Amino acid sequence: MGAVDIKGKGALELSGGVLHLKWKPGTYIGSVVCRAALDAITVMAHGSRLPLLVDLGGATHSAAARTLFPDSSSVSRMAFVGSSPVDRVIAMFRPPRQPAGFPIQYFSSPDEAMAWLLAPADEAGPEPDAG
Repeated sequence: MGAVDIKGKGALELSGGVLHLKWKPGTYIGSVVCRAALDAITVMAHGSRLPLLVDLGGATHSAAARTLFPDSSSVSRMAFVGSSPVDRVIAMFRPPRQPAGFPIQYFSSPDEAMAWLLAPADEAGPEPDAG
């Protein structure tokens, strides 16, 4: 299956057992676009729990979109890749009452993010989401 368009704001593809969501640079993500991405993740995962790489590309998210997360039945761990302190804040912001159910990390290097996503759980280091 090729890349799936996410309402013209990004694309989702599955390659090497990793889901890769890439937002277009500077895109604004509202709850409708976020929900479309989450629906695509669920469909593309085919009932499996897969690692998810999210390339932020300087995208900004509405407050409503930031409260939405993939279901842990589709995602085993999630790595955000960004290039600025703003990307990092966006990636790691989650209301405390909405635990993700899987580890989440932020990286400035796509290669480091991919290595973390593909590492066995006991080699990936502590789960940053548990705390």
